[in-house]
Amino acid sequence: MPIVPHAVLNDLVFRVFHATGIPKSDAHIVADHLVNSQLYGHDSHGTWFTPAYARGMLNGYQLWEDHEVLRDSSALRIIDAKGANGIVSVTRALDIAVEKARESTFGFVGLSNTTHIGRLGDYPPRIAEEGMIGMVWLNGGGVFLAPFGSADRRLRPEPIAFSAPRKNGPPFMLDMTMTVVAGGKIEQKSIRGEQMPDGWVIDPQGAYVSDPKRYKEDPDNTGVLPLGGMQFGHKGYGLGMMVEMLVGPLSHAGCTTSASGTGGGVMILAININDFIDLASYEDEVEALAEWVCSARPLPGFDKIYTPGDLEQESYARLCVEGIDLPEPTWKAIGEIAGELDVAMPVL
Repeated sequence: MPIVPHAVLNDLVFRVFHATGIPKSDAHIVADHLVNSQLYGHDSHGTWFTPAYARGMLNGYQLWEDHEVLRDSSALRIIDAKGANGIVSVTRALDIAVEKARESTFGFVGLSNTTHIGRLGDYPPRIAEEGMIGMVWLNGGGVFLAPFGSADRRLRPEPIAFSAPRKNGPPFMLDMTMTVVAGGKIEQKSIRGEQMPDGWVIDPQGAYVSDPKRYKEDPDNTGVLPLGGMQFGHKGYGLGMMVEMLVGPLSHAGCTTSASGTGGGVMILAININDFIDLASYEDEVEALAEWVCSARPLPGFDKIYTPGDLEQESYARLCVEGIDLPEPTWKAIGEIAGELDVAMPVL
């Protein structure tokens, strides 16, 4: 498997996207998003998407600038993105949410009709860096979450992400799905030729499914368990339902009612901390919380207690030095789309 320096990988992915004819700034945004996902340890949302994204761009690329504002107020804007790139759309919408929060304490943006928006955890820290609390919810992605008590696929992964500024480091960040595992992590098992662990996917008898190919090839008889698994999955399932009820109608994307129709909405919320408490005092409070919680004694087998986002920061620092380990099939697929677009591959 090739080890690719992150700057080399970023340059390659950028050149592939720009070669499709999309604006240079958009190509940078999408390339940065995918490579940063790899650096933060989330291969599931990383550069394996490059070929599919690039071919989608070749088939027709809608500009964010062509979006339609459906509703607007001092604290709210609802936007039909008209099929614009999801990563670009959410990145631009963050600025709108932050600006509205500066004026009205809360800044809410609802988005519908975008392409895939990538890793949710990329977005809220950008709001937190502005001295605000950031939240993003999505009722997008494939329909593969089975409701508690069934193996039938009925819901999307229903991811949510939160971020808050901190005093002594990068923002706190929590990014999670209402499934026990993200769909992209199952794809990574398939790409790497590995089996899935027990507790991810079940069949109609409730037996665990280990073969990721069966998950892909037999959607009528396999489903991903809700967060909490077979014992406490009612919690993840219930949260997933509430994400649908919150995001679908309010974003104007609609709730998920079939395996292919409706859904795909995004909610972005920025909360201006200074309107509640001065930012320095807030940061003192949450830093004291983190210090108290992390003073807990680790169990055997655990090195330390982490706060939300610490693992991603450790991964980022390490991979910036070591380079990114890409599976051979992923590197080959990127090379194929690069060849189609007459983009030179780097010499490693």
